[in-house]
Amino acid sequence: MKPMRPSSASVCINERRLKVLRWADFAICAAWMLMLGVMILTSGRANIQTDSIDYYAIVQRLTQDDQKPIVRNLHFLEQRSPGYPLLSLIPYHTTSVLVEPLVQTERIRPPSSPVRDGPDQRVTERALLPSDPLLFREVFFKDFYIESEDSWFEWKIISSMLITSYALLFLGLFFSVATLALDGDSILGASLAPLVVLTSSIFMHNIVNTPAYATLAAFGLSSIFTYFFVRGSLHNVSAAQILAGLFLGFLVLARLETVVILATLLILLILIKDYGFARNLVLGSLVAFVVLLLYNLSQFGTPIHLGILRGDINLIGLDTDYIYANLFNPRSGIVFWSTLATLGMAGLFLDGKRHTTLLGICSIALLALLLVRVPIMYNCIGEGMAEIGGLPVRCPANMADALTLVRFDANRYITVVIPFSILGLRGLAILVRDFLHRSGLAKANT
Repeated sequence: MKPMRPSSASVCINERRLKVLRWADFAICAAWMLMLGVMILTSGRANIQTDSIDYYAIVQRLTQDDQKPIVRNLHFLEQRSPGYPLLSLIPYHTTSVLVEPLVQTERIRPPSSPVRDGPDQRVTERALLPSDPLLFREVFFKDFYIESEDSWFEWKIISSMLITSYALLFLGLFFSVATLALDGDSILGASLAPLVVLTSSIFMHNIVNTPAYATLAAFGLSSIFTYFFVRGSLHNVSAAQILAGLFLGFLVLARLETVVILATLLILLILIKDYGFARNLVLGSLVAFVVLLLYNLSQFGTPIHLGILRGDINLIGLDTDYIYANLFNPRSGIVFWSTLATLGMAGLFLDGKRHTTLLGICSIALLALLLVRVPIMYNCIGEGMAEIGGLPVRCPANMADALTLVRFDANRYITVVIPFSILGLRGLAILVRDFLHRSGLAKANT
């Protein structure tokens, strides 16, 4: 019995259905991105704590070296990757030239006292500054007095950081959709990009509550790198490959742990003998390396400064309980808290394309690093406070608190590979489509 060929009428119907599905896909994507924008405008926070205190201080040092720091003890500053605050200089200087001359800054001295922790009443490393909740939309043209430090929380610095974070968030979503369009498949899956973000409670926490961390910037840089990497892979375009190296280099500058992605990718390209791509990737990434040398020279007086490698709040160790907590524990594991990202990482290995397989291996390499990068707080459960460089750091009160720490830490770093995972999720969708198509043909032929 000969297979039945689809009639021209059925082909037209399928094309119309596909067109409707594409429009619906874009409409859902736009609606979800609009939802994110509304959420940021209504609920996005402007307070800083922990990592973001140091990022704020870096921007302040680079722009106002004579001003009093936001806190006295900046022990962790030299350990922070400077990429995010360096990118924040773009909106900072733009604001200084185009906006600041046209407005009058209001200086506010809140009546409430700052939040203090610990028996010695020092402000802890996790203290919230300013202590009263402050929204993104409320921060413009107002400086807030920090009584405990006799310093000012300046709108121009924090707004520049938040504008950088949110701009790179939406640029990341845009480039994730653009990456999906590169191979011309009939299934685009544009709505997958905001879907992964909206369904990740930790990502949403970073967007709303801690946008002054480097998380959103790292997501955006990773998305732009992914676009140029896929384009350079599909079309063997040297310019795209160099740009992939450029943005991967800046991703490393924003999130040092991602140097594992760069190293893994270079090794893989050399192993498969794609020396031209490896060379172009290195050429592009050298720009970020030069920027790091210049940053070190300006801040520490020497181009080679190894403080960024110190990382004394994390230890490298093999702890099976910690590995399980990161992966499979329902209270903290990425399988439960970054489910779509995890599925997407698996999907990268299923479509048989070279570029997705390479990105899948890089994802596994980064995940492997996170599994052996144990925060010291995980080893001081129930001990109250630990001190690092004169800063009191709160230990988890019990295992439930420790799992909360793991949940926020591990899933926050997984956001870096979400642009890879979006490709993997689309690959899974295509596999399901092809399976259903084959099943439908088999039924039609019987």
